[in-house]
Amino acid sequence: MSFRPMSPVQPPPLWISFLHMTFALTFVLVGGGIVAQPLDWPLRGGLATGLVALVWSSFTLADTMALLSRNPSRNGRRLRPCHSRV
Repeated sequence: MSFRPMSPVQPPPLWISFLHMTFALTFVLVGGGIVAQPLDWPLRGGLATGLVALVWSSFTLADTMALLSRNPSRNGRRLRPCHSRV
């Protein structure tokens, strides 16, 4: 049994490009659907704000998961403040 660390598997560049293109396409299509709705502009603005908030939170979640995967030894452990007496 070998104890050398395994290198992470990197997806091919074509797959990453495909993911970026599909994300951009779906964002444009959903944004176009919001604009094309027969609704008044304040409601469209609210839907567009919701779309931006959804994308922003998904990027934040992806960034958090990437940070956690870089340092697996810290997963599951909580940090305590310095002044804690526990």
